[in-house]
Amino acid sequence: MNVTYDAIWNGFLQLKKKGVRLRTVTEITPENISYVKKLMELFEVRHVTGVKSNFGIADRRECLLHSISHEDQPLSHAIISNSKPLVEAQQYLFETLWANAIPAQYKVKEIEEGIRPDFIETIRDPAEIQQHTFKLIKSAKEELLLLFSTPNAFYRQVQMGIIQILNEAASNHGVNVRILIHSNDMIIDTLEKLKSNNKIKVLELQAFLQMKLSTVIQDRKYSLEIEDKDDTKSDISEATGLATYSNSESTVWTQSSIFETLWTQSELHQE
Repeated sequence: MNVTYDAIWNGFLQLKKKGVRLRTVTEITPENISYVKKLMELFEVRHVTGVKSNFGIADRRECLLHSISHEDQPLSHAIISNSKPLVEAQQYLFETLWANAIPAQYKVKEIEEGIRPDFIETIRDPAEIQQHTFKLIKSAKEELLLLFSTPNAFYRQVQMGIIQILNEAASNHGVNVRILIHSNDMIIDTLEKLKSNNKIKVLELQAFLQMKLSTVIQDRKYSLEIEDKDDTKSDISEATGLATYSNSESTVWTQSSIFETLWTQSELHQE
């Protein structure tokens, strides 16, 4: 429903003057941002990505539900009901959306100023974790920091094709790559070949340092921490546990600081 139509807008304006609280949840995009800013003059507005349903609730007593058949036909069918169970169900849905939505002013600022919204995401699917790993490497512009928890963790990535994309990132895009790892006979030749690329540096972690997490840090902006579930498994889907993916400044800074500390320790130990 386009509330900026004069008749509808004037109706909501009168409600606002009477002290009625007006709230709406919608998806805010670059395409509709001017409409949303107009809406914010009367409504409390919040953003949720991917909103598809359309409904309204009045005084927790009546609800309106309408379907959209085509984008150019905004209202094709509508139902108005005062059925208590239906109204309560829609009210619950709205309040759930509202509680998890982003205030419109933040989303508008994000779009207009190009601000990255902070996120910390837990990923459970090993295939999705692998996709994120390679995506971070392929999209790096300046620097990649990689810490592998065990030689097996590195070898599993070798089997998935990580060597090629690391070499491409370093040689084709000028990305500086640093790798921290426990080495053994199984991977030593592969590491030596990697080090032949002057944009890739590899240092061995001290033997007493036992790791349970592998980490990828891209351009000091994104980090991905991957948990070992069973390091004895050769299949990456069986070996991989949970992963934490984030662009939170504090999270990425913490992971980068840990990496730099371990890197310095490894340099001193090597000397």
